[in-house]
Amino acid sequence: MVIREVTGHRFNRGDLVKVASLEDKLTFCIIGFRYNLQGDRIAILKGLFNQDLIIEKPVTELTNLLIRGIL
Repeated sequence: MVIREVTGHRFNRGDLVKVASLEDKLTFCIIGFRYNLQGDRIAILKGLFNQDLIIEKPVTELTNLLIRGIL
């Protein structure tokens, strides 16, 4: 088992996150990343309790759901 620390905006696929601009009850899993035309890193998110919800948000809007960011 590998333990890694997630700090700042260093997110990986599979991380569980919330989005700052959305309601607090929505939780997501990161399923991928892409870059927009300005070079910003965009996370592709899938809703945990709504399988039909897939959105894209900048990683700067994400908050890690793990305690102290340790997976």
